[in-house]
Amino acid sequence: MKQLRSSSSSWSELPSDLLNSVFERLSFADSRRVESVCRSWYSAARRCLAIKQIPWLFLLPDEDDKIDNHWCMLFNPEEEGKLYRMRAEVFIFAKSYCLATCGNWFLMIDHWSDLYILNLFTNEWIYLPPVESLRGTAKLERNSEGWFCISNRNDHDPFPMKFKGIKDIMHSPVFWIDEQTKEYVVVWGLGHWCSVVYSKKGDAFWNQLQIPLGSSCSSQMVYKDHKLYYFRFRNDYFGNSSGYIKIFDFSREIPQETFYCGVTFGTSLLDYQPRDYSWRIRATKIVVRVTGDVLKVEKLVKNEQRVQLWSFRVYKAGFLNKYDEQVDSLGDEEMLFDLGITVLANDDIVGFKRNSIYYNATCYENNTTQICVFNLETQEMEEPLHEFVCSSEQQLARARWFLPSFKQP
Repeated sequence: MKQLRSSSSSWSELPSDLLNSVFERLSFADSRRVESVCRSWYSAARRCLAIKQIPWLFLLPDEDDKIDNHWCMLFNPEEEGKLYRMRAEVFIFAKSYCLATCGNWFLMIDHWSDLYILNLFTNEWIYLPPVESLRGTAKLERNSEGWFCISNRNDHDPFPMKFKGIKDIMHSPVFWIDEQTKEYVVVWGLGHWCSVVYSKKGDAFWNQLQIPLGSSCSSQMVYKDHKLYYFRFRNDYFGNSSGYIKIFDFSREIPQETFYCGVTFGTSLLDYQPRDYSWRIRATKIVVRVTGDVLKVEKLVKNEQRVQLWSFRVYKAGFLNKYDEQVDSLGDEEMLFDLGITVLANDDIVGFKRNSIYYNATCYENNTTQICVFNLETQEMEEPLHEFVCSSEQQLARARWFLPSFKQP
């Protein structure tokens, strides 16, 4: 320290290790403040922010907000009870919906049913091709009343299926974008039709991947590391799910199917044990682990003395007609249920623990949302990280979790 004081060194010339040690302890707001001090502090703060992987919540205003409908809000769990208000004159957030997230980017649909990708932190946006440009066997048109009509392009259909908005047609939308090159791919299922729709950077239209369907089936998709995980399944009376998983490689010019296998989730009838039917399955998702393994996760809820309890069942897919096995541990990973992925746990972040599931739980009686934690080892809920109050149930229903990335080009 004497040497520092005796020299003409400035604060900008502090050792990088020292800066990193300080900045990694700062909240998001304080990190953004120190960026403005000088160039070396800016670089050090950006490096620290890039390491952190904490899910934030994206909130849209009420649809009937006529006073100021160009704003939205962001909630950072590191800063209890604080909401960031973001504004963009070009967008009418009150009339828009968020369909999916990827880093700092959001897949949005406006009241005209136009699709675009938006970055709130840089005010960048990318308009996507109109949905009427769809190529393939399914034909999608918009009539004079604004309704969307779907029919088979090869056969004349006098009574096409009609939908009021495109978001009623899009199923399980996902997307990915490169922060530097802005290369992107957007994928969604076309309702009950035998196709998955996608568009990549440079395309002026939407293409279709033909996928055979079964009766009374459901499907889900997760996009990770240039791969699309497509899960088609059907539930039986005992709560088992059977179907198949396909993996498509989107790193090539034309997506290629690289994996297919029949899969069974659930328990064998010989090993079937009666379940506690006071628990109800609120949601079922497929989750892709860091290793690429595919999990089926059931989110359960039970009301007990006016208290809402949550629990989870996690299964690893049973391939080649073998039944799945229940997963009791995620090891060094933590699961972000609403994003459908796991990430490596960071012990330096207070409140985030390995072998845990993070999800948001909403109490509609008092309009509060909590970031909740379920410990797989103890099979118990832990204390919520934070909670905040929204102005209406509509805001909660349209909220989206995202995993921000503050890396710079």
